[in-house]
Amino acid sequence: MTTTIEDDENPPLQNSKLFGLFKNPDPGFTQTGISMLTSFVLTNMFIYGVTGRAKLAYVLSMISIPSSVILSVRDSRKDYEKWKEMRLLRLKGVPERFMPYKCKYDWSDYDLRKSREEK
Repeated sequence: MTTTIEDDENPPLQNSKLFGLFKNPDPGFTQTGISMLTSFVLTNMFIYGVTGRAKLAYVLSMISIPSSVILSVRDSRKDYEKWKEMRLLRLKGVPERFMPYKCKYDWSDYDLRKSREEK
């Protein structure tokens, strides 16, 4: 069995998951979605349990969604900036335990896909 090398003539196969809406999500996308859903549910349960008013609980839960998304996106942006700062150290072959920062996510695949899209 032969394998083909990816180049300009043989581009990699594209996954068309969800009709191509999320072609290149960053690694923090899943955590942002889970955080948003969890924040909504827990806020709704807490407010409804304390006040007993369903509409108030729903409205306040909806208000908690933007704050959850903003915090998660800001966190993943900071993590990506740390990842870019340590690019030279990774190229030199420095082990992970000697890196100055710990990154939450592995951004290497994201960088490769991003560079392919720019070409």
